[in-house]
Amino acid sequence: MSGEDRTHQMPAPVARATRRARDTAAETDELRAVRRAIGLGLVIWPAFFLLDVFMCGVVHPETKIERFAIYRSLGEAGIFLAWWLARGTSLRVVLAANAAMCVGAAVLVSVMALSLGGLASPYVHGISVIVLVESAAIASHWRRSVLVVLPTALAYPAVMAVAAPFDPNLYASLARARDLWAFASHYVFVLASAFIATAVSHAVWRAKRELREARRLHRYRLDAPVGKGGMNEVWLAWDETLKRRLALKILRSAEPDAVTVSRFEQEAQATSQLTSPHTIRIHDFGASDDGVYFIAMEYLPGMDLRELARRHGPLAPARAVHFAIQACRSLAEAHERGIVHRDIKPANLFVTRIDDDEDGLKVLDFGIARVRQPAASATLSHPGLTVGTPAYMAPETLVGSSADERSDIYSMGATLYDLLTGTPPFPAPTMQAVFVAHVSEAPEPPSLRRGEPLPPRLEALVLRCLEKQPSQRYTSVRALTEALEGCLDEPGWTVDDARAWWEAAPAQPVRSPAQ
Repeated sequence: MSGEDRTHQMPAPVARATRRARDTAAETDELRAVRRAIGLGLVIWPAFFLLDVFMCGVVHPETKIERFAIYRSLGEAGIFLAWWLARGTSLRVVLAANAAMCVGAAVLVSVMALSLGGLASPYVHGISVIVLVESAAIASHWRRSVLVVLPTALAYPAVMAVAAPFDPNLYASLARARDLWAFASHYVFVLASAFIATAVSHAVWRAKRELREARRLHRYRLDAPVGKGGMNEVWLAWDETLKRRLALKILRSAEPDAVTVSRFEQEAQATSQLTSPHTIRIHDFGASDDGVYFIAMEYLPGMDLRELARRHGPLAPARAVHFAIQACRSLAEAHERGIVHRDIKPANLFVTRIDDDEDGLKVLDFGIARVRQPAASATLSHPGLTVGTPAYMAPETLVGSSADERSDIYSMGATLYDLLTGTPPFPAPTMQAVFVAHVSEAPEPPSLRRGEPLPPRLEALVLRCLEKQPSQRYTSVRALTEALEGCLDEPGWTVDDARAWWEAAPAQPVRSPAQ
């Protein structure tokens, strides 16, 4: 049974999400290729003006070069417009811009050919150049290639058909067998180039696809890269043994040191102990025969809170509290098992569907967690080593003290501050300034940073989490959770609220955690 067949056995929404994620890499590669092809056109098209000068000056001196300068300028303007449209937009728009560029260039070449020899002009080979450059720059399925190459190749007879009623010489040439044979002798090369271009483009596309499908790690087939961060990369993968989709986190270092491997392994061990629905699930940990370390985890379609806030701005207070409560439920279980996360931040809180909740949240990346274990056991940290993300780190950890549960509470407060205002508590220009601010400066009230009032109890909660002295913060994450549940003067964020928000929001790319 093929991977595509297996995908169809999943629930329809999940199947669609995994297929989109699997295709992300191929679409990204094609986007880059098409944009490169358009950029190449910006350079190649005006370069052929030198050929125009030769043809008008030597072969057809009766033809004015000024007309060709206009044609080249129009073509360059069209290519520039295609390049502008191809910036930061969807694959469909980029492909349409590329097709329009190719057909438009072929029409201009056809018009120039009629001025340089008419029906039998060798200038028609310029269309061959267009289709061959297109196939060399872009590898795509033959159906997609035909949509570009065929209209491009047919531009010359189309232009002749339109021009013939207005050009007596051209019209007379269409009735002469000798001229038709001369036209055919040139145009057959255009058709051959179109066929070769389509075949080569499809062959390269197929080879790339087979290479992607052939990638394996242990018992996992790597379908598509979905993220990269730090020393790790994350792939959408298929478990050949248990027949399920998952995300495979791979240690990218070719020769990882002992500390790196220890952190990677203990991330798997620490996270696998946790059963909260708000903690990402770990399925497997291991290394391939050639020493590539990996963690197999549940695949989560969605996006992290950093990306959500970046796209849509500060969150509504009720929604921010909804996310914070879920994160605290994950942390509460971790703390009870002696695990301190040490890197709570928006990028490590992932929004995905959990049961009926479109705004479900999973806590990610226990890679630098501190695990309270017997002295004989290894830990993920070393005395005096500062680890974490400075913008969200507790003051005591920045001055070398060990992180504990109250350090996670501070980071949770900093994260909630960011979700409500759009910036972390101390957005200083340098890391040193961030350190100093966390240790010695009082945070600006989030309502002032946001520019509008916040529920007073919510603002007081955030500021209490950000107290410099651990003893002045909430005593536990469970206490923080209880405070969060009672801090709003309005109804909380509901499942219906989340569903309505996502239905109204612009379509979002499917992502997967990449830490």
